[in-house]
Amino acid sequence: MKKYWHIITNEIQRQFTYRASIAAYAFGNIAELVALTVIWTIVYRNIDVIKGYSAHEMISYVVFAWFFSFLTTTYSFEQNVARDIHLGTLSNLLVKPQSYIRYVMAVATGRITIAFLIVLVQGAIVFSFFRGQLTSLPDFFTILLLLCMLIATYFINLFLSIIIGFIAFWTMEINGTYYSLKVFSKFMSGTFFPISLLPAFFMKASFFLPFVYTIYIPVQLYLGKISFVEGLRGLAIEILWLVVLYVIIKIVWKLGLKKYESVGI
Repeated sequence: MKKYWHIITNEIQRQFTYRASIAAYAFGNIAELVALTVIWTIVYRNIDVIKGYSAHEMISYVVFAWFFSFLTTTYSFEQNVARDIHLGTLSNLLVKPQSYIRYVMAVATGRITIAFLIVLVQGAIVFSFFRGQLTSLPDFFTILLLLCMLIATYFINLFLSIIIGFIAFWTMEINGTYYSLKVFSKFMSGTFFPISLLPAFFMKASFFLPFVYTIYIPVQLYLGKISFVEGLRGLAIEILWLVVLYVIIKIVWKLGLKKYESVGI
């Protein structure tokens, strides 16, 4: 465990080199939030309630979903995994007494630390700006549950990034797959708007995928539209998906490694 802690701390130190770039990326994404709030403000000019959401609740939904989304982003970590495979760095890592999967998880943990702190500062500014339009914070236990869901959501996103990165065992290009999944996951998770606004078919289908539990369910819990018990159920399903995704990672890793070794390490 100590060696993975060293990996985390080394990556944190390395990320300090890119802190200005991370800050620019994080603050640049405020434009997305501004666009969404402007759109919904215009929509609610002549309407009081849409599918059970008042203007006040919709703005709260959009702001919290945006904040939750950027706290759990992996910042294209699949590129790191693909680069290890394409450049042969994986060969050096394979001969070391450590699990590559645990290694990349440790690197990702160190990599997100600085970005996480910057997004917290960014979020404080955003919440301060919108404070008159947002739903008040829930009770302590609900906040604690939301923090647990935040961690689970980050690792779901990380596991998906690792799986996409492993596609590099078979192809030189993974950007298309990453972009497609990113757009699809944002849509199905309810990042831009509540999933309940979609037709019933899409609403039902979304619950068979992990994405709805990463944004929509936590925001519903924050708004008080679902109970604490339903929030716990959402967290349990996230944990179940983490197990499923980890199993997929192990399977794809073994298949990819056979392909990698056949090329020659």
